[in-house]
Amino acid sequence: MVVYSDTKIYVLCPGNSKSGTADNCHQLCSALIKFGIETFMLYLPGSDNFNPENPVDEIYKKYHIPYDNGVEDSEKNILIVPEIAANFLYFTKKTRRILWWLNINVFLRDIAVKTADHFENILTRPMPRFFSFNRYDSDIEHWAQSEYAKNFLKINGVPDAKIFTVTDFLDNIFFNSNTKSVAKKNLVAYRKIQGRDFSEVVKDLSDVEWQAVENVNPAVVKKLFDAAKIYVDFGEHPAKDKLTREAAISNCVVITGKRGAAGNDVDINIPDEFKFEETITDAKKIAKKIKSVLKNPEASLAKQKAFREKILREKNLFEGQIKTALGIKPSSEITVVIFGGLNDKISMAIGYLLYAGFSPKFLVTDNFNLYDKNIYTENNIHYLNLEDTRLQIISSNDAQFLYGEGRINKFLNLGETKTDFVDTEDIIG
Repeated sequence: MVVYSDTKIYVLCPGNSKSGTADNCHQLCSALIKFGIETFMLYLPGSDNFNPENPVDEIYKKYHIPYDNGVEDSEKNILIVPEIAANFLYFTKKTRRILWWLNINVFLRDIAVKTADHFENILTRPMPRFFSFNRYDSDIEHWAQSEYAKNFLKINGVPDAKIFTVTDFLDNIFFNSNTKSVAKKNLVAYRKIQGRDFSEVVKDLSDVEWQAVENVNPAVVKKLFDAAKIYVDFGEHPAKDKLTREAAISNCVVITGKRGAAGNDVDINIPDEFKFEETITDAKKIAKKIKSVLKNPEASLAKQKAFREKILREKNLFEGQIKTALGIKPSSEITVVIFGGLNDKISMAIGYLLYAGFSPKFLVTDNFNLYDKNIYTENNIHYLNLEDTRLQIISSNDAQFLYGEGRINKFLNLGETKTDFVDTEDIIG
């Protein structure tokens, strides 16, 4: 799919909610903006507290992603839809379409629920539209987050030329601390499954402390994984799960079943000795394996080194995959942030930056007056408007985050603000 100089890309995302899908959508939008593409989020009701006036969950505001309420229907534009919202593929006529497969099982369950609901109300409710791999949808391109999803698409007749691998990566919090300095204990962390939990069978057979992952907050999850020596996951693995990778990069020895994405050696590339069937016979083997790992965790960690190394490469790999899928050439644009608050030096600084070929995008200040005549708010994002140029106003914490994302390349310090995460550069000279 070709991205033109005036292409706009729209990404659908659950609003006012924290989820793996929402994580991936924000990562994608941030990368596209970094590549210099005009990109917008389209937030959909994803929770009971959905607020169309302010649909961005607090945890994602640091991305500073512009959002819209609709798509400009044009042959040059692109709509990217996660499989949980596949029915929205049919809301445009001209816009090119991409279906991003992040969770195969959710898609299949959604079809089953919609079909059952239709037949219960067959006389009063029309059959809902959903993606069905027919010839009428042959123009749609498909992105697979996992090898599991890629195989699913091939089985359903999607040609290789229409399939691109576009994965995701972990939150920076899992790379910012040195787990080797944390004292681990004989603790098994595990994913607790509602209703059918094979982990509980293994737990009863082992004489060691277990603790379930019950909070999706990255800092809480990181604390648990830093303390645990082993992570056990007998979930469905409907995608290349983040929990499994978060545990591995936190130096936990990973033990899984063989369902979903865990059934191949691409998505979870650990040796077969750490993957088990969910049977009573294997439950005893797993308990024995746990005991062996706890006696010598370093030996098992060495066997899973390739898995951790692959996780470390994921962010760069993700950006390369997007460029391949959309035919994006590297951008030469240099984005500059101006530190120093609101003062009379800004106009002069902007003029020089533009003359020198830089692209001023952000103004960093933790204290500004919303009632300044040059400040306006659009979709809950604040801007400083000066003649033909506008700067998005962000906090110093958000500047640090966007610098880590690669969306900020240089800093201009007007002499009034200091930062401790990077040396600001007086690029005026």
